[in-house]
Amino acid sequence: MMPKIPRIPNEDDDDDDDDDEDEDEDEDEDDEADIDSADEALLDMLGLASLDVADDPAADDDGHPDPQKLTSSEISILVESNQLSKEYASNSFCIFPAELSIRSEHMRKITDELVWGGDRMQADRTHETIQVYKNGAMEHRRTLTRLENFVDCHKEWKQLCRGYLCDIVSAALGQRMVLYKEKLNLKPAGGSGFAPHLDSPSLKVALGENGPQNFVTVMVAIDDMTEQNGCLRICKGPWNEENHVEVIEPEKDGNPDAGGRAGAIEDPTAENLSFANIVCKGGSIVAFNGWAPHRSASNKSPFSRRAVFLTYNPASEGDFREQYYRRMDEMRNEWRESVGLANRQQQLEDEKFESCALATVPK
Repeated sequence: MMPKIPRIPNEDDDDDDDDDEDEDEDEDEDDEADIDSADEALLDMLGLASLDVADDPAADDDGHPDPQKLTSSEISILVESNQLSKEYASNSFCIFPAELSIRSEHMRKITDELVWGGDRMQADRTHETIQVYKNGAMEHRRTLTRLENFVDCHKEWKQLCRGYLCDIVSAALGQRMVLYKEKLNLKPAGGSGFAPHLDSPSLKVALGENGPQNFVTVMVAIDDMTEQNGCLRICKGPWNEENHVEVIEPEKDGNPDAGGRAGAIEDPTAENLSFANIVCKGGSIVAFNGWAPHRSASNKSPFSRRAVFLTYNPASEGDFREQYYRRMDEMRNEWRESVGLANRQQQLEDEKFESCALATVPK
């Protein structure tokens, strides 16, 4: 909101006092109409940019061409000039150049649409109880921390994950890739980190030898990643199925999202690994293979640290995304039934009922 600049009155102003007052009232109303929420008002008071995003299809923040509009040949030139294929082969990891990054405003926009889209956005949602420090005391709060299986319910996410991001990772790996699964981590303030682990062992659990065997994960930072908010940490090296760190044997018939999840690295082993902090700006893109050890710390900042993790496999191995999610649902329901819990669909109904009930509680 720009401050009004007082003007010097002239002789004709006396006759127009009433009109000026009406104009001032109209201006005030216009200013108030420009503020759509409490967050907008706070940003306005602080002199920061609005939450409103004006998507310019032609340019990014720096006036450069929108990377999602690049041709295949232009993407290939950027990949080759930055030696991404060589870096990935040597370190099982690479950071895509800024020219290929996605506008952070766009990532935040489509993330908010997904998170706050309600029933229109069909996705597997995970809630966790986290500890938050408020009014001098530690509180426990139930909050949404992760979404999965959402790409096909949102046009722009679908275009991004099955289109642009698939194109650039295919260029970096030198073969066509297809989407296997997606996960949006919200990591709110106080949210926990992820223990050291490998992705490939857990990704193979659902379909075994009947599914893909080679994986690459693409991470897109939605917010800036810092050490304070629990950035991704990677142990670089020429990792593969023949050369990887030892992992813990998962619990037999355990929770497929916890103890029964394959790929966890024992603490003594993890302590001997050198993990690099991936500190980057929102919109940055990194890729790492399924055998690269990685982890993250808890979010000690006052703000969320959101990032999307997309797993791809070679197209030559087949497209198994639907089969993966179908089998994971079956495994989760089998485990819940074995321990006397409601199945996944009932859990979703319970969470929806709980959210509706909480929405009626006076704040």
